Amino acid sequence: MTIEWDSKLETGIATIAEDHRGLVRLINQLDDMLTARADLAGVGPIIDAVIEFAEHHFHREEEMLVALGYPDSARHSASHAGFSHRLGTMLAGCMIDPGPDSISCLHDHLQSWLVKHILNEVMLFV
Repeated sequence: MTIEWDSKLETGIATIAEDHRGLVRLINQLDDMLTARADLAGVGPIIDAVIEFAEHHFHREEEMLVALGYPDSARHSASHAGFSHRLGTMLAGCMIDPGPDSISCLHDHLQSWLVKHILNEVMLFV
């Protein structure tokens, strides 16, 4: 299922919101591949983009939290680290076996995590 961007996901911080929209586009690309039963060997560039997203977005968001003096910045960073660890495991599975099951699992995890992350964590500091 694709993610439809709507106002409940808007943070009011342009750079953070654009990062989130970028991840939505990647998640929706995975969904398109699965729905069309496309050649899943082409998932590599999407995986690369997800890795780049995680590295850059998490760094940017964590720096912003520290600069704002957000009291739960360590907990937020730990949430990012947990996501990155799980993501690494899932991405390795996708690279070893880029089949519909592993790609679907990655898609579902990204979709669930992003919405929960925005609504339950990011909205606490915006």
